[in-house]
Amino acid sequence: MVIGHLAGGLTIARTEFRRSLRQVTGRLSQILGLGFGLFVFSAGAVAVSYLLVTQSPDLSGFTIGAGVRSAITFQWLFVVAIITQRVVTVNPRPDAGDHLLTTVRPTTAVAGLILAELARIAAYIGVPVLVVTLALAYTTGSVATVPLVAVAVALLFASGVVLAHVLGLAIKLAVARIPTLARHRTVLGTLAAVLLFGGYTVIQSSGGGTSGFGLVPVGWAADLAALALPVGTSPVHAAGGVAATGLVVVAGVSLASRVATAFWFGDSVTPEIETEEATVDGVGTDPLASGLGLLGRLPLGSGQSGHIAQRTVLLARRAPAKLSYLILPFVIAGSFLLQAVFGELTVPTAAFAPGFAVALPWVAGAAFTLNPLGDEGRVLPLTLTSPVDGRTYLRGLVRPGVVIGGLVLPAVLVLALATDYALGEAALMLAVAGLGIPAVTAVATGIGMLFPRTDAVRVARGREATPPTLTAMVLYSVCVGLTVGVPVAAGLAPDAVRAVTAALVGGLLAFPFAYVGGPLTGVAEGFTSLGQSIAGLDTAVVQWGGLLAPVVLGVVLALASARFAARYVERYTL
Repeated sequence: MVIGHLAGGLTIARTEFRRSLRQVTGRLSQILGLGFGLFVFSAGAVAVSYLLVTQSPDLSGFTIGAGVRSAITFQWLFVVAIITQRVVTVNPRPDAGDHLLTTVRPTTAVAGLILAELARIAAYIGVPVLVVTLALAYTTGSVATVPLVAVAVALLFASGVVLAHVLGLAIKLAVARIPTLARHRTVLGTLAAVLLFGGYTVIQSSGGGTSGFGLVPVGWAADLAALALPVGTSPVHAAGGVAATGLVVVAGVSLASRVATAFWFGDSVTPEIETEEATVDGVGTDPLASGLGLLGRLPLGSGQSGHIAQRTVLLARRAPAKLSYLILPFVIAGSFLLQAVFGELTVPTAAFAPGFAVALPWVAGAAFTLNPLGDEGRVLPLTLTSPVDGRTYLRGLVRPGVVIGGLVLPAVLVLALATDYALGEAALMLAVAGLGIPAVTAVATGIGMLFPRTDAVRVARGREATPPTLTAMVLYSVCVGLTVGVPVAAGLAPDAVRAVTAALVGGLLAFPFAYVGGPLTGVAEGFTSLGQSIAGLDTAVVQWGGLLAPVVLGVVLALASARFAARYVERYTL
């Protein structure tokens, strides 16, 4: 029976993995993202392997203790959280499940999903881990290290993926059966993602708080991997690690199949919730206000622009995949940036308030106005032929980002004061963010008109969204950095801004011209001289110039973009 489930699961896993590979290689952005990740892992593995082979460090004094076991367990829990998120949003059921589940048992299908996820992980980190293991075995002369590390890594990831499928399928089942969770799944999912990555960042950056994880037997797999190495290990812990991870795999597959059966073949409250949300409360009730629910209380104004603003919020509310697409990468990037740049918790707290002052305008513009034509979807012809003029339409688009961003704006002041900034510095961040929200929101309309995306993108299995194009997001992010990020940085750290600007102008911009040489040498010398002049500027000049010039630039760009977008939508033809 078990062999039959495993054989069928391997067939399903092979099909699932091939489809994942086709999806990744079918889009340039995903190829670049995957390639960058592989490059980072491979470069790190090569660097570590080189040091092991050339330095031949003495490992006799090293011991696998509570600290190592805690670190392994903590990272294992993070992997479980990541894979759980993937199960919930990307892989809650196999492809063509309606047909597949009529030919195989649910246990076989679950085994296929688990094996496919393990194959994806192996394709991503398998080679780097193998390279480091071979270098370690070569350095210590222990050939047995290779199979021991392979078994330990396989047990760790197998147990993590199995547990993630149990949790992910249980979450999907709860959302499918509990109306309250189904109604608020977007808010709860976003909150869970923020808490996950935020908590992980805080614990990692603090350098502590993980010692208790050493008591979890899963982390004892580190002793198994190191049994053949000349280091201090505990065979008892190694055996406990094997037993714990093996028990999670065996019991988890059985539990996951039960939960999957209830989820795949049971009833769901989602159709009822969607019907309820689409129903107007009574005769004479404003359909837009009824569809918005509590969001209908936002001060979005009245008249044509107010109705357009309400409709913009309603479209965003009904496209949770798009909001996740925009916000989640931002949260992940911020988490990894904090981990890479700062080593202690006391240091990154100083970056929270400035980072939030820049992030708030970015989200306010990206969520509502960075792809206005694409957000219209199938009703775009109706919008273009409506009697609403371009300026009214534009005001309706911009208003949600400005209103919601303005309501959240006081959090910048609170966060700045809570992280020991002076009142003047906190007021500076508040003012820049306050001016930046309407400015970048207006700028986003022009960028979105120039680089629209009207075709849906598959962001999760069975769910499509129409997010902004990569070009629009990059260009918009640069504008936000120039008009909001630079003033904040210049006001808080003018010396650092002066040094960075001088290095960029006198070094980075001058380098290609100096490298070519010949008639371009004079251009390189000009950039070098300009960089030296910037380095010699007075601090007050840098501070006030860095504050005023970008703000004026933001206002000019906003006015020009708003005017362009209003005319563009009036003259746009399909």
